Amino acid sequence: MRHPPPDVAPGLCYGRTDLPVDAARFDASVAAMHARLATLLDGRTPVAIHSSPLQRARRAAEVMATSFGLRVVEDARLAEMDFGAWEMQPWDTIDRSDLDAWARDVTGFAPPGGESARDIVLRMDGWARGLRDLRRAASAMDDVHVAIAHAGPIRLHTATALRMPTTACLSWSLDFGGICHLHLADDGHARLIRWNA
Repeated sequence: MRHPPPDVAPGLCYGRTDLPVDAARFDASVAAMHARLATLLDGRTPVAIHSSPLQRARRAAEVMATSFGLRVVEDARLAEMDFGAWEMQPWDTIDRSDLDAWARDVTGFAPPGGESARDIVLRMDGWARGLRDLRRAASAMDDVHVAIAHAGPIRLHTATALRMPTTACLSWSLDFGGICHLHLADDGHARLIRWNA
């Protein structure tokens, strides 16, 4: 699930910056997230609520986890992309040649001091493999795990899990609080059940 809206001015490049939640929209957003998740769970209960350490995800994860009587499993690999020197800069002030270089090589380009899409894919894949190994060791492949994370990593992880090119996911809309429902089989194959639900 994508986190609720952060408190940030429009037009700013933000990724790894630890923005607070938009307090005016937080409660309603988390209530809507919980309602959508409950519908999709259809009576099942998650065994874990995983979260990015960034507070816009972590605060929602804490509310969700409490409602299920669980603790949050925080993992830095679920954090948003690190835009390095671009963080908190207005998009229209970022050097045009850098933006063009990124457009030419979406997978490999990293903003100065930041991460590339490839970096995100690798860390998200590491997280997913660890989760799959944990489920396999516990003979619990049908257990439901919920992760509260960020649009970029969710898109990139989904494209990778479905064995699609990284660039295939860039135009996929994922609303604040939106759900990406993936079924990960024990053989590593993934099936997309729902997108932006």
